[in-house]
Amino acid sequence: MDAKFHPAIAAIKSDNLEGLRALLQQDPALATARSSCSHPTLLQCLALEAVHVPNKVAMAQLLIDAGAEINGPLGAAACIDNVEIARFLLDAGADLNGDGSWSPLEEALYWNNQGVIALLLERGATVHNLRLAAGLGRTDLVEGSFESDGSLKPEAGKIAWPFGDPEVSTLPLKIKEELQTKVFAWSNDRQSVINNALIYACMHNQIETARLLLQQGVEINAIPPGFDFSGTGLHYAALNGHRAMVEFLLEQGADLNIKDSKVGSTPAGWADHGGHTELKDYLEQIAEEKN
Repeated sequence: MDAKFHPAIAAIKSDNLEGLRALLQQDPALATARSSCSHPTLLQCLALEAVHVPNKVAMAQLLIDAGAEINGPLGAAACIDNVEIARFLLDAGADLNGDGSWSPLEEALYWNNQGVIALLLERGATVHNLRLAAGLGRTDLVEGSFESDGSLKPEAGKIAWPFGDPEVSTLPLKIKEELQTKVFAWSNDRQSVINNALIYACMHNQIETARLLLQQGVEINAIPPGFDFSGTGLHYAALNGHRAMVEFLLEQGADLNIKDSKVGSTPAGWADHGGHTELKDYLEQIAEEKN
């Protein structure tokens, strides 16, 4: 963040409640000002950087009392699984379903943050598109996303992701250009939308959902749009240690040797990165037997 925020950030990270209070008394605009780089606001910074800080809720209250915006920070809390701050922001009136383009529930599902997922569902967050239904295993809503002829209903939604519009982000130029290139390549046709939804099903071990999507013609080895680290469903199942989903995908013809388009790694590599050594060994053994 910009230099003027640095003392407040230091107070937040060091759990210095009184120090933050003093800084806000000196300059209340710190709570509402937006940075030109990195985290846009102090409250968003707190949601992301103060997950294990004991006084984080009290500090969040100071910022809200000084006028801090709360909807963006709820998304930040969802992406880092900061359940306490997410609950506090909801109690303070943050929009449960976001602004319509990308909801806090989608944010939590994308990053596989089960604590915030459970909280948002408990509070009544809507499951309003195909990727949400797929990730949550809502087979009724998955089936309901298709017309009788197999075409998608409008409620299936369009592809989206946590990074919003790269053109207006505060990300470094190189990253912004990379994300922008990916967004411009999205087609949002039926195939892309259902391939995108398969990733959410695989990420969250929703085998019956994956089966339904395969029946609708999903491409099991596709690397669909809507993800920064872009891999196949097998990549995401392996990353999250879902042995049952991995076995199901292999039975359905998933390719063990496809490399992701971000770092060029196989599903076995993703399992290793996720800390799932036994699953990595299993995938490597299967690959060796097939070769």
